[in-house]
Amino acid sequence: MSNWPDWFLEALRQRFYQLELAREQQTSCSSEEKNLFTQMDQFKTNQNEDIQRLLSEWEEAIGDQLSQDKQSIYMEGVKDGIRLILPVMHSTNIPLAH
Repeated sequence: MSNWPDWFLEALRQRFYQLELAREQQTSCSSEEKNLFTQMDQFKTNQNEDIQRLLSEWEEAIGDQLSQDKQSIYMEGVKDGIRLILPVMHSTNIPLAH
């Protein structure tokens, strides 16, 4: 990506920071969500070790899937952005890396 213009790289950085800030603000849990997490933890604690391990593995698998989904959505956004910026770059004769 080092061949991209500085203004483009800075725009990507700023957009990333904006999205990260918005994500952090959205992750503040409501009292209902906190209560649900507390109940799940209590449920898990009251189970034998095998069930606790299975529940932990399930939580990890769900977390991994959510991460993959978010990464896929992010990459689609990057692709959309590139599709938008390429015509601008071609019209202003900015050299592209091949």
